[in-house]
Amino acid sequence: MKIKNIYNRNSYWTLNIIGIFLIIILSSYLSWGTVNFWQVKESITMVSLVIIAHIISSIIISKLILFPKIEHLGIVFTVVSFMFLLLISIIAIGRFYYSRSFLLSSYILDTTLLILCNRKRKKLNLALLPFEKDEELLKVNSINWLILDSPFIKDINLDGIVVSSLEGLTTEWLHFITAQKLKGIPIYHTSEIYELALGRLPLKYFYVELLENPNQSFIVKFFKRLFDIILASLLFPIVFLLTLIISIFIKLDSEGPIFFTQERVGERGKIYKIIKFRTMYKDADISGPRFTEEDDPRITHVGRILRKFHLDELPQVWNILKGEMSFIGPRPEQAKLVREFEKTIPFYSYRHLVKPGITGWAQINQGYASGITETIRKLEYDLYYVKNLSLWLDITILIKTIKILITRWGAR
Repeated sequence: MKIKNIYNRNSYWTLNIIGIFLIIILSSYLSWGTVNFWQVKESITMVSLVIIAHIISSIIISKLILFPKIEHLGIVFTVVSFMFLLLISIIAIGRFYYSRSFLLSSYILDTTLLILCNRKRKKLNLALLPFEKDEELLKVNSINWLILDSPFIKDINLDGIVVSSLEGLTTEWLHFITAQKLKGIPIYHTSEIYELALGRLPLKYFYVELLENPNQSFIVKFFKRLFDIILASLLFPIVFLLTLIISIFIKLDSEGPIFFTQERVGERGKIYKIIKFRTMYKDADISGPRFTEEDDPRITHVGRILRKFHLDELPQVWNILKGEMSFIGPRPEQAKLVREFEKTIPFYSYRHLVKPGITGWAQINQGYASGITETIRKLEYDLYYVKNLSLWLDITILIKTIKILITRWGAR
């Protein structure tokens, strides 16, 4: 069972097909005073490109909004804007006929249509057994919870029943669950609802079989690596120029090297050296590794600026080109800290099943960890990423990371 099947999307494409037809007709009338757009000289190419852009946008958006804790409005606006910029580029390169008013009205109407088609989903009606109350899940606003007080309830209107285990249930409760299943009411494991609503895989419900994910195929990893190489190659000239400028400021600000290297744990537990711009004073970690704190006195003046805008991460493009890292993945941790976490946090090493990244699912949802409790929470987000690894999830993370950078979300 896939989480996305909980929601009914049967009308999605029907609305899209009707909507794009109305968009073309209305844009044609607003631009040329006629609904017969095919009578307008050389308009077919432009209309065809708008339709293709809409179809591709619809497919991408339908994949991205399935993930939890994602702002639908931001996803729609970003994807549609990108597709129309690409459309304009194709028109310019191909020197095709175009109408500014037609493109503008199509863009506005298409954005509106896809916002309406992808508006926030209705609340689910889910039930919990009386002895399986999960206080954290009960706080989720996107779900209407019903606590069942008896296995003899006959008529209930539910989208599903949530259980953590069938072991230890009485015969009456097992008969009740079986009867509801036969009526077509889905039975979900608690971990599935955590994934659906909170986007993480809690350790208290974790079992190894959860990570037996067919998404971790050769094809997914191949295209992920290809994307890393292409993007890193495109960014390398810009990173090189910024490196020259940043290096000057680092040397003027404090003594010490320009770059900071440190052993980190990568895919399959392999040790490698991460490279970053130095943001701390010389010998700041001479007493051993520890969490970075807010207003940490070890951080230099230039270092605070670099960390605020995440510019200290730029040299990791070299780690990506070498194949040690990816743009998207769990943030790599210091080797010494990993050894400590493995002793105290169950399943910690499972985050090393994929390549570490500059940004990741845990990074955009949790930020930096400053203690063991936050580290456990980040691990739960990392386990969700490992289980649901896909190019769509990577694109979602990339879009949200860009938003965070633009809004200058504080980092330590």
